[in-house]
Amino acid sequence: MATTTQLIGRDVLLPEQPRILVLHEPQPLPKPPSLTIEEQPARFYRFRYESEIEKDSGRVGGLLLGRSSTDGNKSFVRVRVSDIDPAVHSQLQLTVCTVSAEEKAPHPYYLHGDHCSNGYFQLKKTVDSAIGGSEWEITFNRLAVICVTRKSQKDIERAVELRRANVPSLPDAVESSKVEYTSRSMGSIRLAISLQFTDTRGMHWWQSTVYSDPINDDKQKKSIAVERLNPAEVPLTGGSLVAILTKTPTTGINKNDIKVDLQTLHGQSSAGSASAESTGSLRNFVRSCSIVELKKHLLVVRTPDMTSITRNDRLKCRLTVRSNGFESEDLEIVFFGKECGNVGSADTRDSRKRPRQQT
Repeated sequence: MATTTQLIGRDVLLPEQPRILVLHEPQPLPKPPSLTIEEQPARFYRFRYESEIEKDSGRVGGLLLGRSSTDGNKSFVRVRVSDIDPAVHSQLQLTVCTVSAEEKAPHPYYLHGDHCSNGYFQLKKTVDSAIGGSEWEITFNRLAVICVTRKSQKDIERAVELRRANVPSLPDAVESSKVEYTSRSMGSIRLAISLQFTDTRGMHWWQSTVYSDPINDDKQKKSIAVERLNPAEVPLTGGSLVAILTKTPTTGINKNDIKVDLQTLHGQSSAGSASAESTGSLRNFVRSCSIVELKKHLLVVRTPDMTSITRNDRLKCRLTVRSNGFESEDLEIVFFGKECGNVGSADTRDSRKRPRQQT
């Protein structure tokens, strides 16, 4: 086979060696950075109407707060990108949009605030080896969620189509909802957070989408107004079923969002430390009841074993129901030993609301 020649040096002509096709080993996949939600959004939020926002101004009202936020110390949703390697990653891009809480499908509500466009949030960061740093923390301190007016089902469908057309398709995301949105299902969303990175070869990579905990309409935020207990006297050994009757309906409250605590009252002798025994007073022990059943005006709980707390035959405690950040008024419950009276039958003294004691 004839070959071309190339000049090597000044006087010598050498034949060019035939080119040999070399099959390179496949390049390993770049190690991706990790994405975590450091602070979840608040469980309840009043979604804002479009009439409440000023699209052409820099003002953002009705900010979405973080789970740990209080009146005196506000916090916001926060995410962290870790394991950033300048030798591997050249650019990062964070995308955030809203999805339905159950199906994680496109939702008609949209995001408004800094770095938001067409209803979603997007922020880019160039990885600079000179600056260094293996982490990138993003705090969403100027972010609001805008709802749509539910005039008709067609209005909702148009809003969903608008979100689907404008928001980038995220990995692992559901393309459409299998059920029609209703007033109830519209009021609960999640934030879908996805990270894209570009490696040093210029190739783009998407990571799996991370979803926040549900954000519920503030109208769904309800407390439990307790009425009385039945029975109000149960054995110390635990395992008794106690019915907590409520004045207001528990409709819309998730059983998993309810916690029922027992706290011992002062002035009772303890089976605990020597210091407690010497003073004859009982430290404030707290135990939790397990939730058995939740009905419209009834919450059934199972009492814990209280024998390790006291050596007395009778132990008075206050029972508190907590739900959605609210705390009920206290109810008094009495635990007794084997040698004391009835074993918590329904005709024993019931427990009405009692004023909270100062501790």
